[in-house]
Amino acid sequence: MTRTMHLALFAQGVGVSQSVWRSPRTDPAMVDTLKHWAHLAQTAERGCFDAFFVADQLNLAPTIAKDATDRLDPVVILSALAAVTSRIGLVGTSSTTYNDPYTVARQFASLDHLSNGRAGWNVVTTAIATAAANYGSAGLPDHTARYERGEEFVDVVRALWEAWEADAIVGDVKTGEWADLSKIHSIEHEGTHFQVKGPLTVPRSPQGRIPLAQAGSSPVGVRLGARVADMVFTTQHDLDAARGFAEAMRTEAASFGRDSNAVRVLPGITPIVGRTEQDASELARELGSLISEESTLGFLQQSFGGLDLTKYDLDEKFPDIRAELPDHAGVSRPALFIGMALDEGLTVRELAQRVGISIGHRPLVGTPDSIADEMELWFTAGAADGFIVLPADLPVGLEEFVELVVPRLQDRGLLRTSYTGSTLREHLDE
Repeated sequence: MTRTMHLALFAQGVGVSQSVWRSPRTDPAMVDTLKHWAHLAQTAERGCFDAFFVADQLNLAPTIAKDATDRLDPVVILSALAAVTSRIGLVGTSSTTYNDPYTVARQFASLDHLSNGRAGWNVVTTAIATAAANYGSAGLPDHTARYERGEEFVDVVRALWEAWEADAIVGDVKTGEWADLSKIHSIEHEGTHFQVKGPLTVPRSPQGRIPLAQAGSSPVGVRLGARVADMVFTTQHDLDAARGFAEAMRTEAASFGRDSNAVRVLPGITPIVGRTEQDASELARELGSLISEESTLGFLQQSFGGLDLTKYDLDEKFPDIRAELPDHAGVSRPALFIGMALDEGLTVRELAQRVGISIGHRPLVGTPDSIADEMELWFTAGAADGFIVLPADLPVGLEEFVELVVPRLQDRGLLRTSYTGSTLREHLDE
């Protein structure tokens, strides 16, 4: 079978570009309505995307004064979208730091049944200190401790999903037997962080095993992704570095006894599409003009574990602050942002603008053909199994990608022209 791209949509409000709600291409009054979310999901489904992905945030972002960073609950959104879509996968974030395994296992198992096998869980070990205060914690655990809890959390969730055998439901009207108790098992988990008896109240997944997504690129993040993930979302700007990351992930997956290609590596891209290169550049400048450095610095400070960036002159070179990062800060995103600034000699303002248009992912500014060319290059070079698409503005940015770029990819035989499977796992296994 010919290898084809896997695409996931990162759906965030009216787009990922900072303050994009000010653009006439958006309608911020619609952002918290089912009509808006349904249109996005149906558009991505029309483009034959594998998955519709909703991230989460457990604290009100410090950028709220300038940016539309209010957030609905992902599981609620996806449950509603299960009723208005039929094929696209529905992937949501749920934190292993501020949840319990039984609740998460039950929520996603329920979503999976309601969607006929289209659910996926994005595993996140929350690295935002202000989220801790919303859950009664004095402080955020350090990076290692978060991942130790996360590893055990995932193991408990998977054990709960496996506790029901596929044929546990009997439903024999004559005998009156609904379920075969010998095929429903307690898990009796006694670990460092969790003690969970089980079983779950929800039968086994219609797709056999609910797919997992993960986005950590630190050594412990790579280890978790390689061990359990079906999709790995990653931030990459350089082809060689992206290829090296993908190869490392495949090697690590094989070390856990998995097929080296079992993990779909999906770098993030923010396509800004124009009918001509000039049109695309003008649109990028227009969106960039809306960015508030204040808001983007707030986003960066949150990524850097709360480190104060306001003390730096916006037009001075970005300083090497790696030694100043607190222990609870994330690893991969700060390293990427700081490395980008130091390697390219960016000022604080320039880094803020670069990050602001795409939350740090790689912008692809160009015509439908040039964007398809870049995607094909990374795909054929082994740097990507596909992409997670983060439109700068919604819904127009997504509509333009589906209407103009997707047909180019399909014409080249790089993307399915119709769904052959009905579950998220079937999409990922193509």
